[in-house]
Amino acid sequence: MRADVTFEKSVPEAVADHFWGLYLAAFEPLRTRAAARHVLHREEFDEEMADPRVTKLLARDEQGEPVGLTTLATDLAAVPWVSPEFYAARFPEYSARGAVWYVGFTLAHPGRRSTRTFMDMLDALVAHLAEHRVVACYDVSRFNDDSLRFAENLRRHVERTQDITVETIDRQTYYSMSFH
Repeated sequence: MRADVTFEKSVPEAVADHFWGLYLAAFEPLRTRAAARHVLHREEFDEEMADPRVTKLLARDEQGEPVGLTTLATDLAAVPWVSPEFYAARFPEYSARGAVWYVGFTLAHPGRRSTRTFMDMLDALVAHLAEHRVVACYDVSRFNDDSLRFAENLRRHVERTQDITVETIDRQTYYSMSFH
């Protein structure tokens, strides 16, 4: 069961409504597992779904029903929690040609998680990134890295087909100081 993956600049309201529930189911656990806020508010989610600077990779099943979603900001100004200036200073040649992009999130319908839907979206995304010769940036919570080894698995998957360099470009550590 391969998913049909398309690249969209915006999604209809009904599709956004459909994915809002899936988004919450996928990311809600991070509310208590990550110090930084990894869950968009509904209005932020809707804005992202309508924003043409954020490409939406939509995966559909054999009946044409949407079953997976990946977001890709092709303009860093569309990502409120990143510093476009940081990326411009770090990757000046890529930045000069608008080729520093940010992968937001990927999710698949729970009924499709044991299928190739996630990998079909990932493969389409990787081919798109390689075709445009970009620097693709992303963040992964410590929970997802520790429990799912997400970044490591992503790197190994992409290295099978692409010549890439992956590096940690920044790290934020959250501390607490309890007074007794």
